Amino acid sequence: MLLVALKGLAARKLRLVLTAVSIALGVSFVTGTLVLGDTMTVTFDKLYADLGQGTDVTVRARPAFTDTTTLGSHRPMPMALVDRVREVPGVAAAEGGLNGYALMLDKSGAPIQPGGAPTLGVSYTADRELAGNVTLRAGRAPSGPGEMALDAATARKHGYGPGDRVRVMFESGKPSDFTVAGVLGFGDADNLAGATLAAFDLPTAQRVLGRPGQVDEIVVRADGIGPDELRTRVAAVLPADLEAVTTATVAAEASRAVRDGLGFFTTAFLGFAAVSLLVGGFLIWNTFSILVAQRGREHALLRAIGARRRQLLGSVLTEAGVIGLLASALGLGLGLLVAGGLRGLLAAVGIEVPTTTMQLQGRTVVAALAVGLGVTLAAALVPAWKATRIPPIAALRESAAPARTLPRVRIVAGGVLLAAGLPALAWAIAGPSRGGAAVLGSLATFAGLVLLAPALVRPLVAVLGAPVARLGVAGALARQNAGRAPRRTASTATALTVGLALVVAMTVVATSMKASVADVMERTNRADLILKASSQMAAGIPEGAAGELRGLPEAGVVSPMRFGRIQVAGQTTSVAAVDPRTVERVADIGVTSGSLPDLADGEVMVAADEAKAHGWRLGDRVTVRFPQTGDHALRLAGTYTDTTLLGAGYLITTAAYEANFSERLDVAILVSAAEGTSVEALKRSVREALADYPNVAVQDTAEFNATQSATVDQLLGLVNVLLGLAVLIALLGVVNTLALSVLERTRELGLLRAVGMTRRQVRACIRWEAVLVAAIGSVLGAALGLALGTAAARALAGEGITVLQVPVAQPLVYAVGAAAAGVLAAITPARKAAKVDVLRAVVAD
Repeated sequence: MLLVALKGLAARKLRLVLTAVSIALGVSFVTGTLVLGDTMTVTFDKLYADLGQGTDVTVRARPAFTDTTTLGSHRPMPMALVDRVREVPGVAAAEGGLNGYALMLDKSGAPIQPGGAPTLGVSYTADRELAGNVTLRAGRAPSGPGEMALDAATARKHGYGPGDRVRVMFESGKPSDFTVAGVLGFGDADNLAGATLAAFDLPTAQRVLGRPGQVDEIVVRADGIGPDELRTRVAAVLPADLEAVTTATVAAEASRAVRDGLGFFTTAFLGFAAVSLLVGGFLIWNTFSILVAQRGREHALLRAIGARRRQLLGSVLTEAGVIGLLASALGLGLGLLVAGGLRGLLAAVGIEVPTTTMQLQGRTVVAALAVGLGVTLAAALVPAWKATRIPPIAALRESAAPARTLPRVRIVAGGVLLAAGLPALAWAIAGPSRGGAAVLGSLATFAGLVLLAPALVRPLVAVLGAPVARLGVAGALARQNAGRAPRRTASTATALTVGLALVVAMTVVATSMKASVADVMERTNRADLILKASSQMAAGIPEGAAGELRGLPEAGVVSPMRFGRIQVAGQTTSVAAVDPRTVERVADIGVTSGSLPDLADGEVMVAADEAKAHGWRLGDRVTVRFPQTGDHALRLAGTYTDTTLLGAGYLITTAAYEANFSERLDVAILVSAAEGTSVEALKRSVREALADYPNVAVQDTAEFNATQSATVDQLLGLVNVLLGLAVLIALLGVVNTLALSVLERTRELGLLRAVGMTRRQVRACIRWEAVLVAAIGSVLGAALGLALGTAAARALAGEGITVLQVPVAQPLVYAVGAAAAGVLAAITPARKAAKVDVLRAVVAD
């Protein structure tokens, strides 16, 4: 039976290749994601370990809590503490260091903003034995108030070298000019995970970073003792709010923070891989279902001459296993290319993985084999089992057994799932933030649709095929062929349904996001201008920008906003900081109790839903944990209902923020015009005042909405490109199904040619059949996608999607485009059908 299986594969090489490629594409995504993840782990572990070479212990403020947004942000300590640490027995050397915000400008004056990576300003480590693998690639160390060094990546990309002048912006305000003294490298890397870095000597760093007489950390090298012993000795002389940790711990924290920050991308990539594998599974299922039906007499004959059912099952599964192994091997090879592509994708958004050897670990190989083989065998199991049900007497039939009707159990199960899923979706759509109902309803509806799809094929073919049938004999035959095998058509179309449904659903969510942004601005914004960083991924605006505007006669109100992370009741959440005296004149956050202008520095306002969930009332003490200063009991002074503009459920004063956070960047500045001043006049005045702040975008409401919409469209385009892989696999399924159908209908095609059908008509018949199959998948996908997207948008109401807007034109374009793609899928099968030899075909078995 093994020989029979292998001969069957050898006789159908095209089917073997198409089927294997469909699974290989999904496997390659899994492999590429795992390879990229392992590469990042090894790379960043080595990078941060090398940065700590020569350092055994680090002294820093003890954080109240840490996450990926707070790691590396420490409360500064007095410079005098460095001398105290140096006096500890066993300390060979100790040096204080600083890090903060420093945004370099290119030679044209534009900000060098590396996507989502930070723009770092640091102190240059004078003791090179404490500097780890940070080396001078060119020039010398910075010295004095007018010099700096910068990372090699920025120097290369923007043409900077020793002796050049660079403008740098800090949290305090306008940019300052510096001379490049040197160019820094980090071992083999040119930067730190895509971040830009400007280094100054310690006195200059203290001045420009706003920490005179202070340092953020102290790095220490041991003399004749181990790191743990040194840590114990150093910790003994530190105040209670400081800690000494080994450099190995610091390196592990930094590497883990970067990996955790990139974990979203890894999860997303694996999600896209799962979709591709699901679509590929439909292709496998359909392919083997067709093959089992076509080879019914062959299997019956094998049964007649003594083959057991178990042997037939093993024969079909062996074919599937060979395809799965081939797909796994191909996907493993393609996965290395995919990993490179994904790394390039991260680089495009400003996250650079230092160049290193791709890490193909044993678990990745095992995962690729398990995924490829597992999906293929699972998809082929039901068709293989059906092959064992063919009776030996079927070998005596002259024609194929008539198509079986849809089992009653399948109809009932599909009906039950739809009956449960559709009301769940309706319930999710009817109210906001019903995520559980949306998920369960989506899964049940999709499963029910898959089970009932064969029953929907003929009605859909009758409707969609009516215009095609009027095109002549070829169109009429295409309509009949598309409906003659409902299960086959349904399986092929369902694969396309999955990909298109997700594309349409994402479009609904994205459209609702854009509508929500516009609604928020109309409902809560009272300002004439919104100032934000020119890059969507930038940390914020220097606090000096707001100071520049307060003296403008055209500006009636200038109200900056800040943003941070806190912990409340053990949960990490967000806090916004505002000037309570001005914020109500530029924003309406829906205050339901208390007075926003009266908010004091020791008080907090809380979103009404949050206060209700915790059972808090006005006057209660809310324990807020700040990452740098720890727990503070703030008095609850009021509640508000609209969190979309602030983006936070907790609100404190700017003064309270500055007392608990070291950062001084405004996330936005809201400006309203003085009485009698037009918005255009205000805009001109503000832009002139901020001419030295090229990283600040000055926008009115319409411009702000357009910018946010462009960002959403960019994200949607990226998602659609990744989902396009699933659509491509589905179209391969159409090619595979048509190719097998042409083989099955060889005799029929020969007879049609014998009675006068031209090759052109044959090609047209196959093309229109492909279009109808793709159209069925498009209609079902568009309908399902609209339902899923609507439910998802409503479920995300708590995340800021407050307006539901269902697009019509885009899903229609997607559906028509997918149906039209059927023409491309039919090119090879149509040519093959047109070349059928008439004489051989009419005697074909």
